[in-house]
Amino acid sequence: MKALDISGITFSYNSPVDKSAEVVEHALHNFSMSVDKGKIHALLGPNGAGKTTLMKIITGVLRGYSGDVVILGNKMPDNRALLSIGCAPQTISLYMTLTARENLRFFGSMANLSDEQIAKRSDEVLAQTGLTDHAKKLVATYSGGMQRRLNLAVALLHSPTLLLLDEPTVGVDPQSRHHIYETLISLNAAGMTILLSTHMMGEAARLCSNVTLADRGEIVFDGSMSAIDNLEKFFLEKTGRGLRDA
Repeated sequence: MKALDISGITFSYNSPVDKSAEVVEHALHNFSMSVDKGKIHALLGPNGAGKTTLMKIITGVLRGYSGDVVILGNKMPDNRALLSIGCAPQTISLYMTLTARENLRFFGSMANLSDEQIAKRSDEVLAQTGLTDHAKKLVATYSGGMQRRLNLAVALLHSPTLLLLDEPTVGVDPQSRHHIYETLISLNAAGMTILLSTHMMGEAARLCSNVTLADRGEIVFDGSMSAIDNLEKFFLEKTGRGLRDA
């Protein structure tokens, strides 16, 4: 069984009623990929490739797509599929006027964890992300790296089977980045499957055994990381050197 199986996903943000009146630009077009259980799998691509759109579809945030998303044998939007996912989005999704522990209590209640489960798991994920000594501080006082680590802690709180990460180390200091890497390696060694979207080629090459490379909503490579000698060079060969500012 695959941890994640995506088949023929097509999605557009601008689907006109009269298809002849406007050209539909697909954010994703006939997009198919799978992630093996127990792997760290890289999802790479330039701006506009459709990576974040795909993450939102997998987590049920976006609907109105064609195709199928199956998570551990459960077809979305099955609740069992949703409950098996943890997601740390690119945008920091925390309440800045709350402490770290208060954030975890809130998100734990949203995941229907009991008070006892929230307390136990909060201690565990705070320790995993190196934030135990800062648990009672307001998130607004945290550095960027600390906020990223707490963003990850929230994603881990309900003990997901599949972890989705969208740019988990963007803008963080080297120490926080190293800690996040070590945390992900440890989680994966314990059996967690991870789908990692990143613009940092060294990060993907270091952590991931498989890679899906997308461009303009379509897959341009899907295979083993070991088949690629230089990931950044390969990335530019497949997607071009032109700027992607729009």
